[in-house]
Amino acid sequence: MGRARKGKAAGTGTGTGRGMGTAISAGTPAGTTSGSSTAGGPHTEVTAAVVIGCGLSGLAVASELSRQGVEAIVLNGLAHDTESAHSAVRDTGSLPERAELLRLLHGYAAGHSLDIRAGTAAQGLGLLSGSGVPVPVPGTTKWAIHTHEGVLLADAVVLTGCGKRALLGLVRSLGFSAGADLRNALRNAGLYVVGAGEALACPTRELARSAKRAAEEIAVRNSALSGYAALRTGTA
Repeated sequence: MGRARKGKAAGTGTGTGRGMGTAISAGTPAGTTSGSSTAGGPHTEVTAAVVIGCGLSGLAVASELSRQGVEAIVLNGLAHDTESAHSAVRDTGSLPERAELLRLLHGYAAGHSLDIRAGTAAQGLGLLSGSGVPVPVPGTTKWAIHTHEGVLLADAVVLTGCGKRALLGLVRSLGFSAGADLRNALRNAGLYVVGAGEALACPTRELARSAKRAAEEIAVRNSALSGYAALRTGTA
């Protein structure tokens, strides 16, 4: 399996845990990059994956993505989602285990300079088709995640830590219907759910397995998309 592409924002340093995506201007033609946005346009960054939620689930996914060589930006959840803050862990006996895992994940994030943006929430997200945001490499990047800082473009999104109501509302707003094949439909579109909705308070080991499985699938997806982009470039 090839490693996912890595990039960094123009004009930023390395090893800070911020600005690890490739920055482009919202008004920049497809296939080019820019370190600043055009007048009146949002600042835009490109990354392989965006993890929404920087709690236990989000950090678990971000760590697994890092081990797979996949570049990711981690945001502090969905804006206006209050349900997750009041959800209790059903298995109280696992609380010490969760606390220890969270400590280890924070240590991994700091030691590997993961791009954790605890002060930035996702204001909204959607598929790029019809969004008006230019795609750097046509046929690859699929998602636009809006924050108060600008727009993040990503091949995959992992939604973690949000409550059931917020999750269902988001799914419906994206045009997906609830049903037995919902998770498969979301994965096919590059949207993964880990430790969210009904799984918000799932056992620690199940959460860790879900995070690893999602990261592995995203790594395969990212490798395939990178190969497709290279093929398009070579045959253009």
